[in-house]
Amino acid sequence: MDEQEEEFIRRINNKEEKGYRELFKRYYRYLVVVARRYIQDPDDAEDMVQDALLNLWQSTKQFNSTYGLQQYLYTAVKNGCLRHLQRKRSEQQYCEEMRLTATEAEENIEDYEHMREEIRRRVHQAIDELPEGCRKILREHLAGKKNEEIADLFQLSIETVKNQKKNAMRLLHDKLGDVYGLMLFIAFNV
Repeated sequence: MDEQEEEFIRRINNKEEKGYRELFKRYYRYLVVVARRYIQDPDDAEDMVQDALLNLWQSTKQFNSTYGLQQYLYTAVKNGCLRHLQRKRSEQQYCEEMRLTATEAEENIEDYEHMREEIRRRVHQAIDELPEGCRKILREHLAGKKNEEIADLFQLSIETVKNQKKNAMRLLHDKLGDVYGLMLFIAFNV
């Protein structure tokens, strides 16, 4: 190694600005070409080279020759590019998984809506089959009216409203089975 090369390596090892300016002039374009073999985007390729040069500046690594320095830079750029590509693949994979999850969720929502509509249909059909007095009082109750309001509306006693409501619930339970409470909740609250 000639005297000029030894001085260059000494400046790099001592973190001298002049040495890094020369390093930039000598190797930057070559390293960008190396990075472009891995990364198509020119801006990303330049970022990888700049990161490698910054990491060299911040490291405590010492070199004995320009060959060792070149190997270090080449390896640093290559590894930086490979990590960048792995991150990109991971991001793309994550985005694809999120897209699939969103599609599945939309399908689940559609399935749920169909199920809910079927439950509503069954509950309304069961209510329609109740005796007239039970049916009227239950519909008003499900619409959110209190016993007193229903009693005033149909000019009945509060006790009659309570009994009709109780009978309606028992008859619905018989028609809809053990899940009638859940079905009523889904049909009128969700």
